[in-house]
Amino acid sequence: MGIVIVEVCDVNPASGLDLERLETTYPGTSVIRTPCLSNCSECAVHPYAYVNGEIHWADTTDELWNKLGAAIEAELAELL
Repeated sequence: MGIVIVEVCDVNPASGLDLERLETTYPGTSVIRTPCLSNCSECAVHPYAYVNGEIHWADTTDELWNKLGAAIEAELAELL
């Protein structure tokens, strides 16, 4: 099994989500919280996170949560 990396900026609204729950929901997933992902223009506008280096953003954190789950499932399916 491979690994899926979810990266989030500490100041982005997405950091308020219980992202570590993704690690238990999707084994093989690791969440990395960083002080800055150098994407300030996006950070100021939308909740976002990276999944294996690909940015995923949404208008709300709830919408982002659903997008992250779908992106992780797609990544894990490719790794099988």
